[in-house]
Amino acid sequence: MVWSRPPEVEWLTVVTGNAGLDGTTVTLSRRAVEQAAGHRGSPEEIWRTARVDRSAGPPPAWPARLALTVTPTLEASLFEQSAPLVQRTYGDTVLTAEPLRGLVLSGGLRVNVSHNLHLLDTNAIPAAEPVRSDLPRYADRLAAVERLYAAWLAAPSGSWSTRLSIGHFEEMFGGVGAEALYRPLTARWALGVDLNRVWKRPPDDALRLAPESGRNTGHASLYWEAPGAATTGVLRLGRYLGGDWGGTLELMRAFDGGVRLSAQVTWTEGPEGAQSRYGGRLEQGIALTVPFSPGGSWPQDGRLATAVSTLGRDAGQRLRQPLPLYDASVTAGYGRLTGSWPRLMD
Repeated sequence: MVWSRPPEVEWLTVVTGNAGLDGTTVTLSRRAVEQAAGHRGSPEEIWRTARVDRSAGPPPAWPARLALTVTPTLEASLFEQSAPLVQRTYGDTVLTAEPLRGLVLSGGLRVNVSHNLHLLDTNAIPAAEPVRSDLPRYADRLAAVERLYAAWLAAPSGSWSTRLSIGHFEEMFGGVGAEALYRPLTARWALGVDLNRVWKRPPDDALRLAPESGRNTGHASLYWEAPGAATTGVLRLGRYLGGDWGGTLELMRAFDGGVRLSAQVTWTEGPEGAQSRYGGRLEQGIALTVPFSPGGSWPQDGRLATAVSTLGRDAGQRLRQPLPLYDASVTAGYGRLTGSWPRLMD
């Protein structure tokens, strides 16, 4: 790209973004890039003359995007009272379209392969209305719509981004939701808040919402990035799907090649209807996601996922929002830019 430009071009501008959200704009000296490419310079020398600013956005002719993701997943719960290992294996096929800047449309099909969830200790802390203790009923289905939603993402100001969502967000819940994220350009921290009104999706009718099951859930979140944004810590405080209040501490690590490892621990007072009989409840889990694309007709955006956590519980359960703002913006953010800069000329 550098050598095909006219000789009068002295600066090169690279614009980043994702899902219609602005990332960063990096303006590079053409001379510094050419010297580094010819092994007479280095990425550090390019950085000295680079200018970084909030992204001005992609060109007006925003290209439509269509992505297909296939994710085989194994979830396990260890040391249940009735069994040392309880597992569920399934595969998700998700089609995501971005016909306009900021508009995301997504639908997913889940195929259940195997499970022994009937061995779960689902009555450990029962809620007045099931949150996830009825998980075996969902896993008994051969196939069902896992998600079907629309989202609108926007950046009303330089440091703020917002998301509005409606539809079926996950296997068990659908409704409406809103999120706002405050993230200064060069800061290693961010603040977010999400609010959702959701209803249970009955296992025998994947496209219906049970009107009597409405509940409110939402969290305030503080994100803190290590240098390079490869490791992120998150503290969330708020109301969970069972009506319980508490907090979640998460630690996420992104490795080269797209491998992601995350761990979380949650403490809540216990779901509504159970506080008088039970004390606080601690939930925990760890998850690993590995890119997987064997070639042929398999989608390039394939992934293998595995998780070990306490399955089928009613306490400490967060909505599995498919498009959180932080995840949508971090890949094009300043932290990832500085973290990957030493490999600029690789």
